[in-house]
Amino acid sequence: MKNPLTQSLRCWREWRRQQKLHGRFAFADARMQANRVVFPARLHTMAAARNLANEAEITQAGDAWRVRLRDSGLSFFWPSEPDQNLHFVIEQEFSAANPHHYTTAPIRLSPESTVLDVGACEGLFAFRALKERVAKRVICFEPSGRMAGLLQRGAEANGLTDGVAIERSGVGRQTGQARMVAGDNPDAGYLEYLPGGESHADAVPVTSIDDYCRSHQLALGPGDLIKADAEGADLDVLLGAGEQIRNGAPQLAITTYHVDDHAERMIAWLREIRPDYSLRLKGFSFWTAKPRPVLLQASTLP
Repeated sequence: MKNPLTQSLRCWREWRRQQKLHGRFAFADARMQANRVVFPARLHTMAAARNLANEAEITQAGDAWRVRLRDSGLSFFWPSEPDQNLHFVIEQEFSAANPHHYTTAPIRLSPESTVLDVGACEGLFAFRALKERVAKRVICFEPSGRMAGLLQRGAEANGLTDGVAIERSGVGRQTGQARMVAGDNPDAGYLEYLPGGESHADAVPVTSIDDYCRSHQLALGPGDLIKADAEGADLDVLLGAGEQIRNGAPQLAITTYHVDDHAERMIAWLREIRPDYSLRLKGFSFWTAKPRPVLLQASTLP
């Protein structure tokens, strides 16, 4: 069971450590939804179950579950029977108080923005961006064939197929074949790239953002966005986008909670290649034993 005092001290120490390393972690951002880090999970899951019942209509649809959100009218398809934790998936897309929400300041999108959505999963982020007309198109990268299929169903159900492109691929620092390997913590996975010609039952195609943009004649600019939740390969996503970041300075919203040192490594790398980025760290994870920042955002827009 969590000890609130111990958890509070851990968060405080980690916040101070991040401050000393790079000075880019406002106290108000560090304490976003701190109650979820500090207090026992059972309190949050009980509230989440109530919220989910109020915000969504859930019906079985073949081999999946269709989730229709009452307020926005958006629908998405979920691969397994939903439980209360689905509320957090919904909340992070619609509540700016959630540190996992991708489009808070300094991110500023427009109806002309192109978004690269790495780890698109069920597609709710893409559907919201298009429904709210803060993006012209969203290119969704999803290596799971099952989730890519459900994402396509969601795009069709919402009438958004013209704005969504689905690439069944992972994203990393290079193009090829790779498999996700579990790290020291269950959530700290990483990509293990396979030598050319070698195969593995769990391997998936992987592209770097630079290679993808080059082959599709796509140049990202300051009004565009790279959004990523890559389950531990998040730093690889950035490293594979170095050319686009150096030349075009697209906005960034990258999860940092999967690996202990990702936040500071990402910030150090971005400061080296694009020191003009305005940076923002948000929140502490409540999914991990050690508190880690949840999300890094970056933008050069005034």
